[in-house]
Amino acid sequence: MPRNLWKWGAPLIVVVIVATLIGRHVLWHDRMRHLLLRTPPNDVPARPELVAFGASEGAPLYQQHCASCHGADLAGNSQLGAPNLKDKAWLYGEGAVFDIERTLLYGIRSGHSKARNVTDMPGFGQRGVLSDGEIHSVVQYLLKLSGRPHQVEAANEGRNLYVGKANCGDCHGNDARGDPFYGAPNLTLNIWNSGGEPADLYKTVYFGQHRVMQAWIGTLSLLDIRALSVYLYAASHREGESSAGTFAAESN
Repeated sequence: MPRNLWKWGAPLIVVVIVATLIGRHVLWHDRMRHLLLRTPPNDVPARPELVAFGASEGAPLYQQHCASCHGADLAGNSQLGAPNLKDKAWLYGEGAVFDIERTLLYGIRSGHSKARNVTDMPGFGQRGVLSDGEIHSVVQYLLKLSGRPHQVEAANEGRNLYVGKANCGDCHGNDARGDPFYGAPNLTLNIWNSGGEPADLYKTVYFGQHRVMQAWIGTLSLLDIRALSVYLYAASHREGESSAGTFAAESN
């Protein structure tokens, strides 16, 4: 090849190669986005390439829209009552992609007609249902349920209040293992969204809970919500890892 032709031809060849590679990547990216959205949500986990792609797409969405409440590391914020999203304890559903997606779409007590809004926890102290001493006994029973040091007599009294006067089992179940339909947490796991110290538990029982999460439908696209759901699914199902960020980094 003549020197002048090579001088001008070589850069052109490089440009063509780079453009071809970029074009192929764009086509692949578009194909994966369409495939992720077309696949039924609970079928996605059986497709590792879709989990990896969804997690990588969902990671920046999480940091932009969710980290302010749930933390950059997904560990939650007890001051806000925002749960840890890395464990496998879910208030609504069992942590399947479909369950997570539905919560993201419509929110919790968000005002949307399809929001998760069956019930919330009343303030037993504020409403005068339980006295301070009775709330103390219920707290001791909660400590017992979660395998922590407790005052035996007070815990026994707390059990009677739990199934009787307070009727906590109506939502949390007589076995205290919760009910995902109501969004009532399992009280035997020692996982507490609003703090697990005795003072925190006392405050929760006294004042109740009425946490709100916005509905993301209309703010995020359906594809973004699907990717975010897969990211959160990956975060709570990544064996041996505590962060979905690690998963997403490995999938890039």
